[in-house]
Amino acid sequence: MRAFAAELRARRNALGVSQEELAHRCGVNRTFVAKMEVGQNQPSLTVLLKISEGLQVPLPALLGATVDRYSIESAQQ
Repeated sequence: MRAFAAELRARRNALGVSQEELAHRCGVNRTFVAKMEVGQNQPSLTVLLKISEGLQVPLPALLGATVDRYSIESAQQ
């Protein structure tokens, strides 16, 4: 979840949108986005699809980047 949280935050920041704007784009609550960004909420597959659309990135690319980030973090521990 930490790797996904970091990837979500990084991609949102790269787009230059607020948590509120991303939540609006995805049709979810802003607090849900905030909790995902700190690893407190785990999104369903439906929400993952909405997030990928809101971030303007294909879901496989978002998940692949998350796996890459997880691999790097795991190697550093």
